Amino acid sequence: MRVHECTVPTCHEVIPINQRWCDAHFKEHQAVVKERQHSQKRRQLQSIMAKDYDTSKRDAAGIEFYRSKAWHDVRNFVYGRDMATCQVCHNVVQNRKIVDHIVARRLCDYEQAVSPDNLWVLCYRCHAIKTELEQSISLQVNGDTKLQHLDRSWWYKVIKRRVK
Repeated sequence: MRVHECTVPTCHEVIPINQRWCDAHFKEHQAVVKERQHSQKRRQLQSIMAKDYDTSKRDAAGIEFYRSKAWHDVRNFVYGRDMATCQVCHNVVQNRKIVDHIVARRLCDYEQAVSPDNLWVLCYRCHAIKTELEQSISLQVNGDTKLQHLDRSWWYKVIKRRVK
């Protein structure tokens, strides 16, 4: 019977020629493959959810804005400036670049919408809290006017209290 060593460089286990790994490293390989498949499915699901959000909830101006080169450039700048870290809870944001408008995009002009001073990085949890608060405030009397005057420090304090 023909044999060779396991393909893991530090392993010298002798195995049949029709196998690539010894039993121990084969299990590790299977775990890596399974994680890759899971990650790929998660990315596909996120993509489907983003497309669904664009078609069912976001207005046409929002779709055009978020697909623009100016937005992608400023989003990448802010993501780098904030070092991919949530500005409220200080968790690292890895999966997607969640760059949030402090004053909602729908309430400000184009210059303010692409201004780095009006943008910050938030994690999923903090972004969900801020979005929920924005929606509840906008339903109040003069809610949109109130939202236009809320600054970064106010949002930081309110979100921070809810995160704990």
